[in-house]
Formats: sequence, C-alpha cells, structure tokens
Amino acid sequence: MAQVRTFAGFEDFIGKPDNLIPTDRERRFKKPKMPDDVPEALKKDLEALGLDAPEDLDEIEEAQAGFQESGLVPPENAGTFASPILIPSRLHERQVGYTDPTTHALFWFNIQDDGNVYYIKDLGLFFKMHKISDEAASAHH
Repeated sequence: MAQVRTFAGFEDFIGKPDNLIPTDRERRFKKPKMPDDVPEALKKDLEALGLDAPEDLDEIEEAQAGFQESGLVPPENAGTFASPILIPSRLHERQVGYTDPTTHALFWFNIQDDGNVYYIKDLGLFFKMHKISDEAASAHH
C-alpha cells in the first residue's frame, strides 16, 4: 500500500480550501429583469443553465465566440409543430448543430428570424427562432 507523504504543517501554511469563490452570478449587485415576452419553457431552460435572463446569453456567446459546445436540452414536450424547440438569439440568423441519432454524425442547419417553423427530418423535431429584442439585451448595460 502506497503512502502519500506531505510536508508537515502544509495545510496550516496555505490553509484549507473554503470553496467560497463567488461566481459571476453571485457577484451581481442587481439581478437582470426577465422580459415579459419570454415563453415559460425558455425561462425554465435559462434557469436550468444557471442564467437569470436572456441577456446572460451575451456573456456565454462572448466567452464561446458565438459557439455553444454544451448544447441545449429542450423541454420534454417541445419539438412538435404546435410547440417547437425555441432557439434564442439576438441575431437574425443562427447556426444550430445536432447529432444524428442513428449515425452520431454532427450536422448543422441555419435558422432565421422569419417566423417560420423548421422541421428536421433526421430528428423528427420542429424548431423556431425566439428573437431576443435588442432593448432587452441593452437594458442591463
């Protein structure tokens, strides 16, 4: 059995971790206001991602240079024509990637802020862009 050796008094010297480093969300003085036109499903998605309002997506987009690797898990009943999966964006067009369930290959499609619902045959799901207004995004600046 291997024995781990440490310097005597090492923890006394550097201290024990306190796990109290605040997150960006905890550093805020004022919580951003959720716009009235945001659907409940999107509010739940934002909450699940640890975001307080759609403008928090700005920070993620800046950090990821517009690319979100973590993905979006839609609500359970989303993806029908009546309840499409909403893709939030302040832009007029956005690329959306998905993994084909059969081949596991990565595919992309463009979605536009044109009011249309997009059907992806490989997934059997409907998507629609949810335009986030510039007023809502600039309200926190």
